[in-house]
Amino acid sequence: MTTTTGLRSLERRFIFVIGSPRSGTSWLHRMIAAHSSVASIEGELTVFSRYVAPLVKGYESERGHLERNEWHQGLPLLFTPAEFDESVRNLIGHVYDRLMGRRPEATHLLDKHPGYSHHLDLIERFVPRARFVHIVRDGREVAVSMISAKRRLGFGAGEVEGAAREWHACTTKARAFGERIGARYLEVRYEDLQRDTSGMLASVFKHCELACEAQEVDRIAEEFHISRTQVSRGDTSLNDLRHVPDAIWRVNLTTRQRYVFDRVAGDLLCDLGYARRGWWILGAMEPPAMLLYPLWLKLRRTLRALSGIWSHPAIPRAK
Repeated sequence: MTTTTGLRSLERRFIFVIGSPRSGTSWLHRMIAAHSSVASIEGELTVFSRYVAPLVKGYESERGHLERNEWHQGLPLLFTPAEFDESVRNLIGHVYDRLMGRRPEATHLLDKHPGYSHHLDLIERFVPRARFVHIVRDGREVAVSMISAKRRLGFGAGEVEGAAREWHACTTKARAFGERIGARYLEVRYEDLQRDTSGMLASVFKHCELACEAQEVDRIAEEFHISRTQVSRGDTSLNDLRHVPDAIWRVNLTTRQRYVFDRVAGDLLCDLGYARRGWWILGAMEPPAMLLYPLWLKLRRTLRALSGIWSHPAIPRAK
């Protein structure tokens, strides 16, 4: 069997930028990647979210069936768990070797994908001792950005409930993981990074054990400042609102959208200090206007379900 001998990348220090979609992960990633000791790419490798996670899930599912003597099939017939992990580690090593080839002198390898927030234990399993930088943004602004990205670019949650659930899941999973790994985890607020880009970036470099002179930090912060460089195809129509507290969500979220976000993820929003209870109410008539909204939603979903049932044949033909 192939071993990890010679996979140079696995001997380097790893940095993973994590956070929910549309929370500033690309912006922070690009600034860290500008450090001369870091190897990375502008895009997203999706190594763990799109490749390793499904592979490991398939193996462990089939191993469970095998151990319960339910059926005998799959890679567990040929590979022990240790051998399987070694093969996966080889795959990961080859990927990051290719990445390191872009900057052979690099001491650190940098990767990011919002989906990594759902696979942090898997990353820890195959790349132990990595350092993580979690960027957290006001979930209401994240929801506005997700809905905009769906409309403009065709990906992500296209409605506020889905956006709130994704922000909540990514944020809570990353924070719980951070509590487990301790000092190797750093939480950065998007708003602080926007307000004091140089200062926060210096803290990030220190956490990642990347030496950097103050002048170089300032240069990188200036080059990638959000007012000059907008990455991840952000919505430029929001630029005039970015420096006004709460303006983005106040202008772009309707009463119903604010109400739904609060029902889904309002507790986390308050726990993080972004809001107080009842934040969604901007007018005296909004609470009574929302009294019957949950009932209306249930009725609408029921009618849609019934319509779907009766509009399709009971026994569809094979295609």
